[in-house]
Amino acid sequence: MNILPGILATTIHELKEQLHLVSFAKKVHLDVMDGRFVSNKTVLLHTLKKHFPKQDVQVHLMAHKPHRYIKPFSRLGAKELIIHAEATTHPCETLEDIRLAGMKSGIAFSPNTPIRGHEHPLIHSDLALVMTVHPGHSGQAFLKKPLEKIAAIKKHNPAIEIGVDGGINLGTCAIAARAGAHFSIATSAIQHEKHPQAAYRKLLAKSNVSPRI
Repeated sequence: MNILPGILATTIHELKEQLHLVSFAKKVHLDVMDGRFVSNKTVLLHTLKKHFPKQDVQVHLMAHKPHRYIKPFSRLGAKELIIHAEATTHPCETLEDIRLAGMKSGIAFSPNTPIRGHEHPLIHSDLALVMTVHPGHSGQAFLKKPLEKIAAIKKHNPAIEIGVDGGINLGTCAIAARAGAHFSIATSAIQHEKHPQAAYRKLLAKSNVSPRI
């Protein structure tokens, strides 16, 4: 299982600091929050335009009306754009428009969001993100129950790439890997360590286990 360093910045200072801390990574996961879909609010698009990561970027969009973010992030060079299942009334159309904009499309499931009722959007998705914390803040405790969704997601789209986001650390990354995840997001477990790159390598090593499904 791969590990993607996460970036969750509410100010320009935090963004610059976090970009420096994860500068070693080839690919990063960027959290974008509008302050409405979740209570937290990250730096806005005009700030990201000036300080967009130079690596491959997977954008995790926690925002209402995700369609309006497609063109801006495509222009910035994002490789992947993940929206939340309940953020739009037209998820399939939005996911296809993400693909048409040249990015991989992804759908995220919050802990209390069921797969049932969202089977069709999974067919239009290249990625699925299973949230093992409630979206909006970094550093929360890992919730194991949502991992049960991984098997259901694979049933509806065997080719989809599945990630786990929330509470990933040295004690939980192997749990996500055994559940069948292809990648996990680690933010606090990397950035809060004295040597972020060494912490990243330890997470990768711990995640090198065989999935059970």
